[in-house]
Amino acid sequence: MEMNSKKRLAKHLKDFTNIGTALSTESDINKFFQLVLNAAIEFTNCDGGTIYLISENKKFLDFKTICTLSKNLLLGMADTAKWPSIPLFDKNNQKIFKNFASYVANTKKACCIDDVYHQNIFDNSGTQKYDTENNYNSKSMAAIPMMDHEKELLGVIQLINAMDENGEIIPFSDEHLSSLTSLTSLAAVALTNRNLIDNLEKLLLEFLQSIATAIDRESKYTSGHIKRVAKLSDMLANAVQNDNAHYSKTKFSENELQELSIASWMHDIGKITTPTHIRDKSTKLEIVFDRIELVLTRFDFIEALIKKDIFYLKNDVSKKELNQLLKLLKKYRKFIIKMNSGGEFLENDAIDKIEEIAEFHYLSDEKEYYLINDNEKNNLLIKKGTFLPEEYEKMREHVIVTHEMLSQLTFPKKFKNVPKFAASHHELLNGKGYPFGLTADELPIQSRIITIADLFEALTSSDRPYKKMKTLTETLKIMAFQVRDNCIDEHLFNLFLDSKIYLQYAKTSLDSEQIDDVNIPKIKEIYHENNKK
Repeated sequence: MEMNSKKRLAKHLKDFTNIGTALSTESDINKFFQLVLNAAIEFTNCDGGTIYLISENKKFLDFKTICTLSKNLLLGMADTAKWPSIPLFDKNNQKIFKNFASYVANTKKACCIDDVYHQNIFDNSGTQKYDTENNYNSKSMAAIPMMDHEKELLGVIQLINAMDENGEIIPFSDEHLSSLTSLTSLAAVALTNRNLIDNLEKLLLEFLQSIATAIDRESKYTSGHIKRVAKLSDMLANAVQNDNAHYSKTKFSENELQELSIASWMHDIGKITTPTHIRDKSTKLEIVFDRIELVLTRFDFIEALIKKDIFYLKNDVSKKELNQLLKLLKKYRKFIIKMNSGGEFLENDAIDKIEEIAEFHYLSDEKEYYLINDNEKNNLLIKKGTFLPEEYEKMREHVIVTHEMLSQLTFPKKFKNVPKFAASHHELLNGKGYPFGLTADELPIQSRIITIADLFEALTSSDRPYKKMKTLTETLKIMAFQVRDNCIDEHLFNLFLDSKIYLQYAKTSLDSEQIDDVNIPKIKEIYHENNKK
C-alpha cells in the first residue's frame, strides 16, 4: 500500500512538472484552458468540469471551456461564447452566492460537495434542469478559485462526479482538493504571466498608435494618413491569407499579422523630426507663411508707382507705354498666382515666363524695384509638387529616422521585423527606392503590402495641398504603371484589384466623386502588355 502511494506521488510530481512546463509555454489561450481542465480531470478521475474567468468589469464569471467525458462534450472558448455568464452581484451590488461557482468566487475558498441534491450551500435548480435536459446524474462537485499573487480572483475551476476505479461516483477527497489547489496555483501563475505579457503588448501597441496619431494630427493636411495606411495594410494582408491562387502557400500567423499591423502604424513615425513647414508646404512660395501675399504686395506697390508716374507725365507716348506695362503686370500677377500651386509638370514655356518675371524691374526716382527675388524664383521653378530638392530630401529622411527610432526599441522577438517593414515602404522592387535601395530579393511581402497601401492612400487622399484628389481609375492607372516599371509587386496589386479592396476602402474613406467605374482589364493591360514585349 505504501509503495502504491509512493508511485502515485511520483506520478503526480511528474505530471505537475509536465503541466507546469506546458502551461508556461502554451501561447494559444484556448489550448491553455483545455490543458488545465484536462489535468484537473485526470488528477481527480472525474467525469468533467468547467473553467470560468472573471469578466473585465469583475462582475461576472464567463465560460471558457467545458468538458464532460461521458457525453463526449468538449467545448472551447469559441463554443462557449454564447453561454450566459454567471453574475456575481445583484442589482444592489450585493454578492450572489446562489450558484456553486459564484459561491466559490465570492468566498474565494475551495469547496467540495458530496451530493448536489442533498446540500444547503447553493440553489441546485440549474443543476436539476441540466440533468433533466441532458439525461445526466450530477452528484459530487468541487470548485477551486484561481487567484493571482495579489489574491485577486482570476476565475474558478469547477469539477463534477469524481469516480473510483470501478467508475462509481464518489465524493472528492482531501487529496483531490490538495492536487487541484496546486494545479490551480500553477494555472494562476501562468495565466497571470500571460495576462501581463498580453497587457504589455497591448500597451505597446496603444502607445505606438497614439504616437502615430499625434504625428498625423501635427499636420493640417495629412491627418488620418497613418491610420488609413494601417487599415489598407490589414485588408491586403487578410486578402493574402484567404487567397487560394498565387498566395495559397503564404499564411501569416497571428503574431505575423500583428507585426505587420504595428509596422504599418509605425511607417511614418520618422516624420516626427520633419519640420512642419516642410510637411505642410502647400504652395511653392510657402515657408512659415505663403509668400505669394508678399509678392502681390510688390505688384501693388510697383503698379502704384507706375500710376503715379503716368499722372505726372505729359508725354502721351510715354503714358501709353506705362499703361501697357500695367496690363503686362496684370498678366504676370495672374500667372504667378497659378504657378504658386504645385503641379504634376512644369512646361518649358512656363519656365521661360518665370525667368522673364524674375528679370522684370521698374526704375522710379532712381530706384529699381523687382517683382520676385532669386529664392522665390527658384521655388516657382519647381517642376513637380511644391518641394525644392533640399526640402524633398528632408522629407525623404523620415524613413531613415523611422528605422533608427524603431531599431532602438526592444521589441518582443516575434515583432523583431517591425523596423525593417516600417522603414522600407518607399523601397522599390527595381532597387531605385529609398532609403537603402533594396532590391526585390531583399523586400519581404510585408514591406510590399505597406508600400501598396501607402501609395494608394497618398494618391486618393483628398487633403494633400499640392495635388488634386484622384479618382479610383486615375489612381489605379498610376499604380499600374508602377507595376509595369517594376516598382511595386504585380501579384499583390492583382490581388488588390481582384479582391476589390480598392472599392471596399473607397466606400468608407473616399469622397463620392472619386468613386468611378473602374475597368479592371484595361488597368491590367498597362503592365500585361509590357510583359508581352
